[in-house]
Amino acid sequence: MSIDKPRLPLRRRAATQESQRRDVTRKALLAAGPLSSLLYVVATDVVAASQWDGYRRSEQMVSELFAVGSPGRDVLVPFTWLYTVLFTAFGVGVWNSVRGNRALRIAGGLLTGYGLWNIMGALYPLTLGDDASIPMHILATNIQLALMVAAMCSVAAGFHGRMRAYSIVSLATSAVMGMVAFMAAPGPNLVLGIGERISIGAFLLWVAVLAVALWKRPAADRTPQF
Repeated sequence: MSIDKPRLPLRRRAATQESQRRDVTRKALLAAGPLSSLLYVVATDVVAASQWDGYRRSEQMVSELFAVGSPGRDVLVPFTWLYTVLFTAFGVGVWNSVRGNRALRIAGGLLTGYGLWNIMGALYPLTLGDDASIPMHILATNIQLALMVAAMCSVAAGFHGRMRAYSIVSLATSAVMGMVAFMAAPGPNLVLGIGERISIGAFLLWVAVLAVALWKRPAADRTPQF
């Protein structure tokens, strides 16, 4: 018995260090969410849009920047893969932050799926001047939107208080403005350009707020109260 006693502090220290390493990894994964949102804005409306003379951010779709034939596509193709990696990592971070909360675990899985589904968007982009590319692009986009909506609903269900209210408002804003932009397509017009950016922006900001809300992991058997 006396031989094992000195080992107990060492085991506790090792367990503590392992827990700290896992927490650092979890937080790094969560940080990938806000980073992906920031890079999305910079890559699209700052870098890619500047490559296209005459592109009007307030009147044209973001999807046009990703389209085959767009002057900004060379910038956005590698960014798409980076965004996929970052957002998928964020989804895993959410999953690892909410043990014991079924709704939020589902949200983590859905967000991971959302990130991975970016690959399909890359495989079926729009082609400028080619209407044949539109149906598959819309299908891929709609599936991703369904994953987004389901994830936001799951987060709203998994939280109490301000984060639940914020998720509902963000989802409503993104959905309504997305439908408004869709009805204004193909444009160019102010309703299309601004409406789509509000829709996208509401989701990107929500991702950052969710990462902050989960930065301090809640108790495993308790619903987060923020």
